[in-house]
Amino acid sequence: MTAVATEASRLIRVFELERDRGFDNQAVVGGLDRMLIQMVEDGVIRRGTILEARLHALPGGGYRSLDAAGRESWVAGTLSALRREQAPPVPPRPLATGQRPASRSGGLAEASPAPARGRAVPPVRKLAPNTTPTASAASSHDSGGAELHPASPLTRLPGVGKAAAERFGRLGVATAGEAVFLFPRRFNDFTDLRKISELRPASQPQTVVGTVFTIGEVRFGRRVRGTQAVITDGSGMLKAMWWNMPFVARALSEGQRVVLSGRVREYRGRIQMENPEYEPADDDSFEGGRLQPVYPATQGLGQRTIRNAVKAAVEALADQVADPVPEWLRREEGLPPVAEAIRAYHYPPHVGAAEQARQRLAVGEFLAVQSAVLMRRAEWQQGNDAPSLSLDAERGGFLKSLPFPLTRAQERCLAEIENDLRGPHPMLRLLQGDVGSGKTVVAFAAMLAAVRSGYQAALMAPTEILAEQHYRSLSHLLSGDQLTALDGMFAPPWLGRPLRVLMLTGSLTPNQKQQIRGDAAHGGADIIIGTHALLEDDVAIPRLGLAVIDEQHRFGVMQRARLRQKGMNPHLLVMTATPIPRTLALTVYGDLEVSTIDEMPPGRKPVRTRWYQPHERDDAYTFLRKRLDAGEQAYIICPLVEESETLDVRSAEEEFEHLRNGPLRGYDLELLHGRMPARQKEDVMSRFGRNEARALVSTSVIEVGIDVPNATVIVIEGAERFGLSQLHQFRGRVGRSEKQSYCLLFSSEEDPGPEARERLEAMCETTDGFELAEVDLRMRGEGETWGRLQSGSNTMLRVARLTDRDILLRARSMATRVLSLDPMLQKPEHRALAAAVKPFLEKATEAN
Repeated sequence: MTAVATEASRLIRVFELERDRGFDNQAVVGGLDRMLIQMVEDGVIRRGTILEARLHALPGGGYRSLDAAGRESWVAGTLSALRREQAPPVPPRPLATGQRPASRSGGLAEASPAPARGRAVPPVRKLAPNTTPTASAASSHDSGGAELHPASPLTRLPGVGKAAAERFGRLGVATAGEAVFLFPRRFNDFTDLRKISELRPASQPQTVVGTVFTIGEVRFGRRVRGTQAVITDGSGMLKAMWWNMPFVARALSEGQRVVLSGRVREYRGRIQMENPEYEPADDDSFEGGRLQPVYPATQGLGQRTIRNAVKAAVEALADQVADPVPEWLRREEGLPPVAEAIRAYHYPPHVGAAEQARQRLAVGEFLAVQSAVLMRRAEWQQGNDAPSLSLDAERGGFLKSLPFPLTRAQERCLAEIENDLRGPHPMLRLLQGDVGSGKTVVAFAAMLAAVRSGYQAALMAPTEILAEQHYRSLSHLLSGDQLTALDGMFAPPWLGRPLRVLMLTGSLTPNQKQQIRGDAAHGGADIIIGTHALLEDDVAIPRLGLAVIDEQHRFGVMQRARLRQKGMNPHLLVMTATPIPRTLALTVYGDLEVSTIDEMPPGRKPVRTRWYQPHERDDAYTFLRKRLDAGEQAYIICPLVEESETLDVRSAEEEFEHLRNGPLRGYDLELLHGRMPARQKEDVMSRFGRNEARALVSTSVIEVGIDVPNATVIVIEGAERFGLSQLHQFRGRVGRSEKQSYCLLFSSEEDPGPEARERLEAMCETTDGFELAEVDLRMRGEGETWGRLQSGSNTMLRVARLTDRDILLRARSMATRVLSLDPMLQKPEHRALAAAVKPFLEKATEAN
């Protein structure tokens, strides 16, 4: 499908949504007029096309000035025109000699953009930091003139031919303007070169220049490979290790002069660098002592080529970059010009200057993010017609029916939610807490408030296992151990009326799904618990007053919006058991208010955690058998379902056979993994929950939602292959009673590498999920964590980091000030900010 066809399909969906909403001009943020004007200015709508003709059919006041009938007529005509353009073309007849084919370009641009009506197009558009011209635009701007423009192709830069341009494309750089934003990921500090004899173990990277004395590929265990080298500079010898990077042995050769930069540690009495950055040493690298930028690279594209190309782009184009920080705000905040910061980041006089420049650019990026999330929040909360929900007099009866008193933190969070539920604006709140802190009962209270007030509630979970766990937990809460003859019907005495809870998941039969959909649509279900099946078009919940989403990071913004559209402008409560650092909460979840349960139920003991290396396994199994002999149960977690030829870790199936024929022979074991049919998984979990099996061998399918208080030990195989967040989630499966619980971390190697070692040591040092989240954040930086704000290789945030707390809070305050003056960013002085905000709003739309 071409880009034009994709854009047409997207527009059809927008206009269909506008029709389905009753032509309220709210299908997109800011209204249809704003979207159409932006498309004209961006050259997406061309002169002479059918879509431009539809624009001419609008009155001077635009779509917003039409009455309901006028809007309906215009949308219907536009949809008809767009669909005609999508119809397959009639095969052309042969042309006579010299005859030119007729143009059938449709409503969207495939060539150079046309100017908006009544608006002159300047020769060079300023380039917003988060919006870069397309390659097609480049060809129209760069038709042979010598001047370099932001849209100029990379081949206009020195040393960049067609092959190099293709390699730049792997880095997300297609134009000269995009090269300006290819910022260094580090610097070779030739102002502070160390001799090998001067190196000391430290957490900060150190740089040396030396000659490769020996280098070769090595193996760590049965399958994991890497590279080992010895570097010398005349003052000493340095061992360098690259874990899981055997290709380094082919990239460097003995006798080659190289620059190494990385962390130095002591291992068995000798210093070594682990996974250092490396590159061939240029003869001119060290003249005068300076900071040399090191850019993201790709195979076949050397640093010298990147440096020369980026330098030319920065020198020619830095002054053409449009600052997302409005000029009036930049003066008030005392910020330097954006062009000055760009130059300083690429070529700083000292390390401090590079960091200052990065922080200045991060202000602009965070301002765009915060403006986007605040605009999303304002859109969600527009109108005063959210239902008013309350437990009211039944609140006391509900709390007394619980088998435990709420903690102070639970009481505080419930009060915050109840205050939002009273309306009139729809609630948009994130409820977070560590594993086992009691988020679910708070969410259940909110759902019962909806039922008590005459509305329906829905809870959407990311997996069937978690949905089933919620169903069982709510059933137990409403009836104790007594289920009525009619499954799902409950009559708690404190509520004063019966209610019905149904579960809708993908594994149900078509007839079962049809029955549940009918009950939900016609008032036969008060609470619906399910998975993504709740988002299907044929699921109607007409009196939906509250939607609860568990594990928000597995759902997109548009997915939660689809759930919301099923009801009467319902309230939204998002839950997550993954502790979220404040900076991440304000970016990815910035449109939600945050409630945090930061207190564990009384009587819970911290889980004791220990890391076992391969030679210590027998001791671990001896300990495990003692716990099982005491009547307790255990989980054994494996990274894979089946044995792998490339990973040196035990699979669940392999470990199951190994344990029942070896260390745990004579004990009842069960196997659980995601490939099993839903009914089989449910049977396995039921037997384990009834203590009919002493140990459960499982894959990561049990990461969330499993609650067996008698399980006191969890063994995690290949622990070095899991991230900190997932390890902490696994550990949360135990420690759910007053018994002492244990987490045993098994690594596949004696030394799994520096990063894995740091994760495992952090797990042993603390059980605080929020503290581990900060460690995880520090270790991964803007890598995997920033993945939520990335699209392929085009990173929407180039320089901002999740550790930039003060900058983020400053940017949120700045965004609030701007939007208080211009809620839709329509003023001319805010045009650059609007362009920088646009990708984040579009990213949310694409989540659908």
